[in-house]
Amino acid sequence: MRISVIGVGAVGGALAALLDRAGHEVVAVARGATAAAIAADGLRLRGRLGERTARLEVADSPAPGSDLVIVAVRTFQLDGAIAPHAAAIGAAPVCIAQNGLAGPARAAALLDRPGGRGVLGGLALFPATNAGPGEVLLTGRGGLRLGAAHPADLPLARRLAAELSAALPTSATANLTGALWMKLLVNHVNALPAITGTSVQASCAHPRLRGLLADSLAETVRVADALGVRFEGVGALQPGHAAAIRAGRAEEVVAARLGRVFGVRPNPASTLQSLRRGQQTEIDDLNGTTVRAAAALRLPAPVNARLVALVHEVGRRGRFLRPAAVAERFAR
Repeated sequence: MRISVIGVGAVGGALAALLDRAGHEVVAVARGATAAAIAADGLRLRGRLGERTARLEVADSPAPGSDLVIVAVRTFQLDGAIAPHAAAIGAAPVCIAQNGLAGPARAAALLDRPGGRGVLGGLALFPATNAGPGEVLLTGRGGLRLGAAHPADLPLARRLAAELSAALPTSATANLTGALWMKLLVNHVNALPAITGTSVQASCAHPRLRGLLADSLAETVRVADALGVRFEGVGALQPGHAAAIRAGRAEEVVAARLGRVFGVRPNPASTLQSLRRGQQTEIDDLNGTTVRAAAALRLPAPVNARLVALVHEVGRRGRFLRPAAVAERFAR
């Protein structure tokens, strides 16, 4: 296929390199230092899936006649990534590979596609790190899950999943909403590393931090249940884990699952990576999603609200907090 990738950072860069290795014709839609680095030296992928330097076409807009357009940008960058390219995207299927819940619906609105026809949600289930312009590090294995924003597009999701499976394990789901909520649960591992400057594994192992993460998961499951969400497995977490959280065993899920599924190499998660680069984070679309949904339902979500506030505090002050200091903030 001819595939245009908008946003060639951690997730987008990994996908672009793997799709190129599988024989697809990939166009990297990039600008600035990233575009210059890829044009000069290629896109370098290293880590758990070996090393690959992908020599990609670099463009400032999706290629005409693309069979698929993948948008892999931060949640707050979605409008700027789609709106200027709407004409170039045309009627091509669009896969929104980003965190949060709102991406597919927002993309459908920007592209004027009623009901979300031709829009897919893409859940990246692999841990990737942006190691610099044109360089991506994979710290573990994983695949991609595709779900259609409109139920009638499930055959499209299945066809594209089959096409992409030569690049990385890809499957389709008929329950995009449930998969997005489950991925949101997984992404709760972001906040505490960002606040303390430690890894996901260290946060899950620390007795005080582990309890806070467990409490944030319990709040989110409570909110999702109130909304009638049917959780869909996404690799790191399965419906049984959501059931365990619901039953009061959230800390067990953190210690036995989330603390191990990211492997042994310290994983900083994307929010800490953004802070270290002095960039805006996605925390308002991660734990912040729980806070907003809870408020709309008039349910409490104090742990998630405090985590969001602390990530913003660290971002403003440029100083991480020790775990004991974090626990003290929650004891007040």
